[in-house]
Amino acid sequence: MRVRLLLFIALLLVAVVTLFLLLLATDTAMSVWQRLREAPLWLQVAYTLILVAISSGTLWLSWLWLKPGKKKSPAENKNLDPLSLQEDLVESASAGVDVSAAVAEIKEQQRRKQTGEVFIALFGEISTGKSSLVKALLPGADMDSDPRGGTTRQVSHYRWQADSGDAVIIADLPGFNLESNPEILEEARRSHLVVFLCDSDITRSQMEQLDSLLAIQKPLVVALNKVDRFSASEARAIASNISERTAVEQRDIVFVQTGGHEEVIKLLSDGHEEVVTRDRTQNIEALRAVLQRKLDENHELMEQLRDTAVLLLASEKLDQARDKHREQQAAELVDRYSKRAVIGALAAVAPGSDIIIQGVLATRLVQSLCKVYDVSVKDVEIDSFLRLAGGRVRKMTAITLAITGNALKAFPGMGTLTGGLIHAVAYGMIFDSLGRAAAETLSTRGDLRPYPAAKAFEEILNDNLEAGAVRFAKLALAEKGKEK
Repeated sequence: MRVRLLLFIALLLVAVVTLFLLLLATDTAMSVWQRLREAPLWLQVAYTLILVAISSGTLWLSWLWLKPGKKKSPAENKNLDPLSLQEDLVESASAGVDVSAAVAEIKEQQRRKQTGEVFIALFGEISTGKSSLVKALLPGADMDSDPRGGTTRQVSHYRWQADSGDAVIIADLPGFNLESNPEILEEARRSHLVVFLCDSDITRSQMEQLDSLLAIQKPLVVALNKVDRFSASEARAIASNISERTAVEQRDIVFVQTGGHEEVIKLLSDGHEEVVTRDRTQNIEALRAVLQRKLDENHELMEQLRDTAVLLLASEKLDQARDKHREQQAAELVDRYSKRAVIGALAAVAPGSDIIIQGVLATRLVQSLCKVYDVSVKDVEIDSFLRLAGGRVRKMTAITLAITGNALKAFPGMGTLTGGLIHAVAYGMIFDSLGRAAAETLSTRGDLRPYPAAKAFEEILNDNLEAGAVRFAKLALAEKGKEK
């Protein structure tokens, strides 16, 4: 009851203060307006222009300060061609980056080009008839054949001889979720064209899959299975709906009957019912025809699209390897400077002193991280970030020192805790959070935004207070032991 009363009083006070400020602002505005009406025209115009300029400038600066950064994609950062990619691979390898994934991607592309085979990626969720379609296209195919090099264990390849004489490899792919199975989409990017199999009007999840496949800009065919369940008008309506919701042309939407088996209820002569399994009718000629048409009409274009897609895929894997390498370098830097902060505090910080960010050491840490991420940052941005971070440190001083002291007390044999030891642990936590926040901002935004970086620093420090205190307490005690 007491808490509710206090809350009510607080809300009432806030309302009164807000109303007072609103009335004061209104009175001031009315007074200024009345005076402006009596002032010369040139003064009215000048005053209005000044107000507009100040308002616009404030909004613009706020936007520059707060807007999220945008990292450039690999295609935006460099010209995508085999020669430049090869140069990037050599340069990255010499810098210690693991380029094996990108190199393997290029080798697999070269292997496939040498075979002269056309690769078709076949997508379809469970129960859509994908296995039956493979069997229909490839009678006698081994459904348990091993995956080829450069693919995942979820992908199986089957050979098909087209009527034109083209050697076609069908990659059997499951339905996918980009967050959990991004490698599945990679196989589509390695292919010349894509077949998407469904057995009814597409669902929301299938629509998302189709959007992902269309985004890689490969020729795509939608095959509607089990068409015997629909009338001709219903089938046309489904095809029209899919075409309207996607960029797939109606002529690239075909109806098939992949065969397989189905269970039906048979009525016996004695009145009893019996569940029996029977073969479904098979008809995939429409799909064969559209695949052959695409092979005849667009073979050169499909080859070019495949080469471009694989080149981009290799480039992305190189960038991922670079990011991982930078993360490792950044983590090593943060650990090194955090240890320096601990050692410096043990030697120089007196009991009872305030926690302040060691300016020179912190500046060097941020500058070193900027070099790792190849980001040019002005000194004023670093100073602004450290100043904002310092303000957050001051707000959290009491709780930081309290948690630090508790962490140290947990170690056996600890007597009276000295200010230097407590502060050393706190400085380790602060520098660790500071470095991680700067690295996170540089990595995700491509620059050092002081306010977002300072906010990230506060969040990281808050989230890791107890675990960080224990970690740096061990480090501080180990360094303290070396002094004896």
